[in-house]
Amino acid sequence: MSFQNFEQPYPQPTSQTVLPQIQDQPSRVSGTKRAALGSFGDPTHARHNLTSAASPSVSIASSASPANVLPNGSAAENQYTPGHASGSPAAKRFQVPRACERCKRLRRGCSEYRPCRRCVDAGVADQCQVTAVGPQLNGPGQGNDAQSLHQRLSDLVPARLVDYCTQRFFDRLHPTIPILTMEYVARLRAASISPEGLESLAVLVGMCGQVLLQTEEPEELFQQGVIPEKNLAFGRLLLDTAIAAYQIMPRRSVVSIEMCMFSFFLYACEAVLFHHSRAFRFLRETTTLVLLFRPEEADDTTQLVANRLFWVLLISERSHAIRYRRPITLQITNATPSIDAGDSSLVGFWSLAALFRPIDTSFIALLNHEELAIGPSPESINHIETKVNSALSPGLDLRDTQKANLRVTQLWLRVIIWQLRLHLGYLVEESYQHSLTYRYPIDVAKDLMLSTRDLSPPAFKVHGVGLTEKLFDIASALVDVLARIPLNSTSPRGVAMGTLPEDDLLYLRNLIRKLPGGQTMFDDLLEKHIQQSVPALATRRPNISSPSTLDARGQLGTRGGH
Repeated sequence: MSFQNFEQPYPQPTSQTVLPQIQDQPSRVSGTKRAALGSFGDPTHARHNLTSAASPSVSIASSASPANVLPNGSAAENQYTPGHASGSPAAKRFQVPRACERCKRLRRGCSEYRPCRRCVDAGVADQCQVTAVGPQLNGPGQGNDAQSLHQRLSDLVPARLVDYCTQRFFDRLHPTIPILTMEYVARLRAASISPEGLESLAVLVGMCGQVLLQTEEPEELFQQGVIPEKNLAFGRLLLDTAIAAYQIMPRRSVVSIEMCMFSFFLYACEAVLFHHSRAFRFLRETTTLVLLFRPEEADDTTQLVANRLFWVLLISERSHAIRYRRPITLQITNATPSIDAGDSSLVGFWSLAALFRPIDTSFIALLNHEELAIGPSPESINHIETKVNSALSPGLDLRDTQKANLRVTQLWLRVIIWQLRLHLGYLVEESYQHSLTYRYPIDVAKDLMLSTRDLSPPAFKVHGVGLTEKLFDIASALVDVLARIPLNSTSPRGVAMGTLPEDDLLYLRNLIRKLPGGQTMFDDLLEKHIQQSVPALATRRPNISSPSTLDARGQLGTRGGH
């Protein structure tokens, strides 16, 4: 295989591989080993150059993330009277803005996405914004004191809703983000009854918001009259109200674990809705609060919750940093909270933590092209790769949701390490260590197909858009490799398994289309990337409506048209 036709140094996009709406960036790689590599190898590069219109006054976005297709409901303003569903007297009406400012000014209909179709067609997607962040909590005759704020939040989350969302959290979300315990939830509910427990009530509101936005359950709560709108719409209302409350809640000099948890749930909700810049803001605020929190002064339950929150944040921050090229703040030191590895229910979570342990500050600095006094050595990257490869022990008793997250994340990190080696000029055409070769994404895609074909789409969906982005990164790297090798070429391993690399690509696309943001954003980006890089594969688009797309072995069967 020859790579002599790579004309530009990585990661400068070429005309063959650039994704739609991507703005070129100056190349930050030099050296004779990389002079002929082109844009080959960085599947995340496409996500860091799109203009963001996901939220007001933000600039970061991802071409492969639904930050650009945020559903915001209808053009009309949505009004809801809190307290109505729970039988209490009607309170003031909350108004949640829906239409973007440009469509309001022009008095034109606005679509439910951000940026809306009208702004996109006019070429002003970056101006598609909604001014208000959330509903205004202080109306005529109403103050922002703790008692009135407590009453308004209480009206939104009746006991029946909290019961349901607590159960759904422990069933669906707890295996991945085990930051709550039943004892701690009981404490929150007891404290939330009085205005003095405003922070505890806020945590429950945030938890309910994440459950309604992320678990994608049937609309039984709406049908039973527990909530006045469907899950997604009411989850957005909870988030908007929670953010407005967060902005006016009194701040204590001593940080409480409840404020840490509340801020985390705001981050989680914003991430579900593809508000990546807002999510980063709350993620950074949460890490700051956790660093200021003093667990040694707390009781055992609070310390347990704080320790788990630290590790959830460490994983979230490092994953976010890789996907959006952000710096990190949390580090693993001698003072880092220990993990109770003896708890068998958390074995999947500790495996996830083990995957991100070696992704330290120096690794993130390399990904961000930070100027370092001492450059990295091949041995140091080999050490990180070894840690990632050994993080998942065989034979673990895991749920399907944990299997999906762990398997995809491990393979994604392998691609990230491969990108870094490509950037540093450490790749070769042939090596006994496959991860040192240009073809390595072919092996990664093969492993992903073999290790996930027995899992159903709901096992992936519960993890939200973050997992979809990881799959897109792997698929994009595979497209870059296929653009540089003959299409009839495959590895001996692929021949033995009876599939070609392009079949694995179709499997990936089929899976991506079933996940959050897949059909609205990721698959279209991937299709355009394929059209520009490997036109011969552009017509082989999967048809997810056909049950024969994948046969019993996970191989591609009947394929849909382009």
